[in-house]
Amino acid sequence: MDPERDRPLTEELKQALLAAVRDFFELRVESAEAPAAAFSERQIQLAATVLFVQMVRADLEHRQDEHRALERAVERLLGVQADDAALVIRLAEEQVKTSAAFHEFASVLARRCAHEQKKKITENLWRLAYSDAELQGHEEYLVRKTAELLELSTADLIETKIAAREAFLREDL
Repeated sequence: MDPERDRPLTEELKQALLAAVRDFFELRVESAEAPAAAFSERQIQLAATVLFVQMVRADLEHRQDEHRALERAVERLLGVQADDAALVIRLAEEQVKTSAAFHEFASVLARRCAHEQKKKITENLWRLAYSDAELQGHEEYLVRKTAELLELSTADLIETKIAAREAFLREDL
């Protein structure tokens, strides 16, 4: 257990996180062609958050169980508390409303993430899709499209789907 990760965010850290979110959201596709060092691990995680928000919005219904699953996914990904996850989600929702964020962020993730990171992002997308106990066609399409954009194989897609479904069933019991 990392005590640094488990402690609540101070105001200074919150401001740094918000600055990282804003900095990332101001980047455009041409910036994505910059050297790999141009994107921090935190910025990559924030790009994944945009994909998570897009997944929850995919069915045009805002269900409580999906929102809780989104918060848990962001908490796990960013290593933050629930309040901080909610703040990041709100910023990501604003970005999703104002741009063609999905493809932009997926392409950044495809270039910047390691294979295992891409699989973890995809597994979290599956978890969000399963969170309301109904895997709908457009949700499955969105996860499959994301996996394609992340350049994952069909085997990776199936592996992440099975892992997410098993996690959902364990939580549901």
